[in-house]
Amino acid sequence: MAAQQFEKHLTPNDITGKFSVPIAWLDAMPEFEEGRQEVLLRAVDGVGFGWQFICAVRKGRYKKPVLNLAEWGRFVSAKSLKAGDKIIFCEEENEFRGSQYRFRAQKLDAYGNWVDV
Repeated sequence: MAAQQFEKHLTPNDITGKFSVPIAWLDAMPEFEEGRQEVLLRAVDGVGFGWQFICAVRKGRYKKPVLNLAEWGRFVSAKSLKAGDKIIFCEEENEFRGSQYRFRAQKLDAYGNWVDV
């Protein structure tokens, strides 16, 4: 069963650089350890492949979270993502695996439906 689900349409900057994580997503991500500005996010995509991202935040009041370029760039390339495509992020409870994160990439198909890639 899925908990709160977050969506973001990708911008040109998300495609060519780091993925700007909406600040509201931080509440659903793994906890940052005291004094740390990075957290490892292990997630499964919409077709069942596992991915590891590093989410980093700035020090200070305005966090501006981003996903590390190396891991994010591989995801963008593997999924052939473009500006306007969509990312869906959520934490799910799995009867057998416990809690896991989902990081789904979606594109519009020829009929105008969003499909996982």
